[in-house]
Amino acid sequence: MQLFRLTLATIFQRKVWIVAVLSVLVLPLVLPYLTPYESNPTLIEPARAQTAWGVLWVVSVIWVLFQASRFGDESARSGLGAYFLSTGMSRVSQMLQMWAACMCFLLPLVAITVGVCLLGAMPGDKNQVSMWVATNMQYAALFLLVIAPLAMLAVSIGSRFGSTIGYVVPMCLSVYGLFGVGYLAMMTTVQDNIFLDWIYVLSPHYHLADLTPRLVFKQGSMLGADFLKLVGYFVGLKLVLSMISTLCFQAKPAT
Repeated sequence: MQLFRLTLATIFQRKVWIVAVLSVLVLPLVLPYLTPYESNPTLIEPARAQTAWGVLWVVSVIWVLFQASRFGDESARSGLGAYFLSTGMSRVSQMLQMWAACMCFLLPLVAITVGVCLLGAMPGDKNQVSMWVATNMQYAALFLLVIAPLAMLAVSIGSRFGSTIGYVVPMCLSVYGLFGVGYLAMMTTVQDNIFLDWIYVLSPHYHLADLTPRLVFKQGSMLGADFLKLVGYFVGLKLVLSMISTLCFQAKPAT
C-alpha cells in the first residue's frame, strides 16, 4: 500500500481538501439565508438540503475527478509507476491504490453532507424523520456509485492521455448523465429517430441518482424494490467503467 499512502499524503499536503471540506460544510448553512426566506422561514431546511447535495456534486466533479486524473498522469510521466512495477506492484494495483486514496477524501465529504441534512435540515414533523434519514442514506449510496467509477476512469485516462483529457472525459460524462440526458429525452419525444433512441438507451442515466427533488419536496425515500433496481443499474455501469479503466490504465508512458 505504498502508493496509496503516498497519494494520500500528497492530497493532504496540497491542502486543497480544506477548501472542499469548508465548501460542503459552510455553504449549505450560509447560502439559504441569501434568499428572501423571511416570507416563508420553513423553506430554509429544504433549501439547505438542496444546497448541501448541490455543493457536493460540484466539489466532486470539479475537485475529486481532477485530482484523480492528475495522479494518473503524474504517476505515468514521473516514472513512479515504472518504479512500482519494478517492485512487483501490478498496474491494476497501482490504479486501485490511487483511486482508493481519492475515495478516502470523498467519503468524509459525503458524510459531512449527510450530517448537514440530518442535523441542519431535519423536518420538524416526527413522522417524516425516518423517511428523511432513509432518503439521505439512499442518496449517499447512489452518489458514491456514480462518482467512484468516474474517479477510477479519471485515473486511468489521465495515465494514458494526460491530466487534461483524463479530467474532461469523466467530467463531461457526469454532466451529460446528470443534465444532457434529459434534453435528449425531450428530443426523442419530439422526433421519431431510432439513432437518438439508441443513444438515449445507452447513455449513463446519472440523473436517476439525483434525489434532491425528493428531499426538497419531502416525497420520502424510494421503495426498496425501486432502489435496488437503481443500485443494480449503477453497479452494472460501474463494472463497465471499471473494465474500461483497467484496460486503459498504463503505469509508464508508451515507448
